[in-house]
Amino acid sequence: MNKTLIWIVVGILAVAGLSAVAFMQFGPRSEPAASAVPASAVPALAAPTSAVPASAVPVTPVPTAASISATAVATAAAATPAAASADSKGSAPAPVVVAFIPAASSDTGVAAAQPSTAVPSATPTIDELIQNQALYEGSSIALRGTILTQCTAGCEFALDDGTGVLSVQLEGKGKDRLIPLGKVGKKIEVHGVFRAAPRPQVVIEDPNGWQFVK
Repeated sequence: MNKTLIWIVVGILAVAGLSAVAFMQFGPRSEPAASAVPASAVPALAAPTSAVPASAVPVTPVPTAASISATAVATAAAATPAAASADSKGSAPAPVVVAFIPAASSDTGVAAAQPSTAVPSATPTIDELIQNQALYEGSSIALRGTILTQCTAGCEFALDDGTGVLSVQLEGKGKDRLIPLGKVGKKIEVHGVFRAAPRPQVVIEDPNGWQFVK
C-alpha cells in the first residue's frame, strides 16, 4: 500500500516537472514593444506663406482726360520737327495727328454739356421751322411764300416758301379778314405764331396779319 502511494506521488511530481519544462520552452511570449519613432523622422509642416503687403503690388494709374490731352499735344509737338526735317530733305512730311479730348467736369468726369445758345429767328424758313419745332414753339415769326392751296372758307391755306410747305390758319379775330377765294399762286407775307402741335402750323389772330406781295 505504501509503495503504491509512493509511486503515485512520484508520478505526479514527474508530470508536474515535465509540464513546467514544457511551459518554459513553448509557453506564450510577450511581443516586443514598438520602438518610438524619433521626432526628427516626422516631416515638419510647411509654414504658412505670409501675405504680400498691398504696398508691394504695383498699381497702374488710370489715365484722365487731361493727361491724355497733354500726351496727345506732346506727341504732336515731338512729331512736328521730324516732319519739318523730312520735308527739308525733299520727302513727303509725316502726317501729324492731334487728338482733341474735351475737358471733363470735376464732379462726374463727363464732358460738361454746353448750354444751347440758339435764338429763334424772326424770319425763318419753313424748313428751319420743321427742323427746330421745339425752338420755335410759341414764337412770333414772319413768312413769305406762295399760296399752294386754300380752303373754300378762306380761313386756311398752304404756304410754300421754296424750302417746304406749311399750313397757315386764321383764328379768333384773324377770321374777321379772310383770304379771298381764287388766290392760289399769289405771293403772300404772313405774321403769326408758330405752333408745333397738334401739327406744325402758323396761327394768325390779327386781321392785319397777312398781305399780298409782288
